[in-house]
Amino acid sequence: MVRDLDLEQHWRARIEACRQSGLSVKAWCLQNGLKNTSYHYWVKKFKIMEQQVAGNSFAEVVLLPEGNNSTKETSSMKSEFSLSFGDYSISILDGFNPITLAELVKVLRTL
Repeated sequence: MVRDLDLEQHWRARIEACRQSGLSVKAWCLQNGLKNTSYHYWVKKFKIMEQQVAGNSFAEVVLLPEGNNSTKETSSMKSEFSLSFGDYSISILDGFNPITLAELVKVLRTL
């Protein structure tokens, strides 16, 4: 089955509009001519999709040699820039892999 990304985006916008409205799901759906069951179907579908992404994501881990003070070693490395994402802060070093960074951000969004 082929994913309809436009339809998914449309439903993501609907779900966000409902959440921002302050109305109950039932009242919002009634006001917008939608079925409760359709709304809940899409909420569940997106939750399952996010869990699948989180379950299939990998992050690169760099191990420092034993015997070195890891705090001292890390602080002496020069980073090109830092990224803050919610409660997390990530130092991005020269030569980073943008695909790995994108996957890491996806994982952080699910937490």
